[in-house]
Amino acid sequence: MSTAPELDAPPGATTTTAPAPMGLFGTGTVPAAADLPVEIPVDLTGMDADDRARTKVITTAIRQRSQELRRDHPGLRHQDALGLAAFSVALLGFVGSGALYLTGVLPWYVTVLVSAAFAAIGHEVEHDLIHALYFRRRKAVRYALLYAVWAFRPYTINPVYRIRLHLRHHAYSGLPDDIEEVSITNGKPWGLVRLYSLLDPYVPAMVRIVLTKPVDEEDALWRRTILKASIGLTPVAITIWYGFLGLHLASWLGAAVPAGLLHALTVLTVVWVGPNVWRGFCLHFISSNMHYQGDVEQGNVLQQTQVFNKWYLAPFQVFCANFGSTHPIHHFYVADPFYVRQLMERDIHPVLAANGVRFNDMGTFARANRYAKD
Repeated sequence: MSTAPELDAPPGATTTTAPAPMGLFGTGTVPAAADLPVEIPVDLTGMDADDRARTKVITTAIRQRSQELRRDHPGLRHQDALGLAAFSVALLGFVGSGALYLTGVLPWYVTVLVSAAFAAIGHEVEHDLIHALYFRRRKAVRYALLYAVWAFRPYTINPVYRIRLHLRHHAYSGLPDDIEEVSITNGKPWGLVRLYSLLDPYVPAMVRIVLTKPVDEEDALWRRTILKASIGLTPVAITIWYGFLGLHLASWLGAAVPAGLLHALTVLTVVWVGPNVWRGFCLHFISSNMHYQGDVEQGNVLQQTQVFNKWYLAPFQVFCANFGSTHPIHHFYVADPFYVRQLMERDIHPVLAANGVRFNDMGTFARANRYAKD
């Protein structure tokens, strides 16, 4: 059976539940929130009693379904092995599709899409690793896997630095201090700037950091964190992407460009960087619009997200592992890996709807992701 935060504790609050050992490697436990790498402070002062009760109903239902799934499917108890298997599928699929392109089997556009879908699985593995859902007691293994996932998802920040940014997201979801969501345009009005920032959130962030002054010491601290997190593969991927675009534009305009360099950048874009640009855009589009921003009560999970799964969003969902439909479950209950959320999705959605979680609130586009409706 899995373990989880106590029912009377809000999602993200620190608790002390003894984890039950499971997994082929002897470390595959489902951690309580207190076992996460960084403690998440959540101030629930003033939260409505009815919202607390509804949150408890949802959390209880998710935990019970989680336990039922592990009871009915004992293989789910081998969490380390499943996490490693998911990582392997993502890596082999990504590398394999690139190899098929290099050998002339797949055209470039198929390669980009197939590789992006496998990279999306890698993103989910990274997210689970950030929450220490695999190899919880083996930090070296967990960090090695984080860096391995980064190797085929280079258009992202250093995942070890992302741990604090992401857990901060859970603590301040929907607030200005939610750096992770704000950085992918959540809360900004729609226009060309937001559209470009969805495609590439990193260059606009770097421009902001360089051209503006921090408002206080904490802002300066997080700016430094983001800069450090961007050292490594991120600038390499950015250079390849913009070099590819720039040389192809120059060639299209009739300028003489080095053929060898153009070919090399094209190959690197198709098999490595391009799939992650597209994957990132799909994830950022879904995530920034399913999360509410700007007027959310701190710690009130009912206001933090909506289920975002209209049929016409399917082309985006494919490249972010059904994120819009399953991520709200994670906000209520962080102790399950991504594949368990997929398995319980149909059972938990009615519970979410019955307790006030919104579904497909498309007015979020006009409200710049504010929770309150006009």
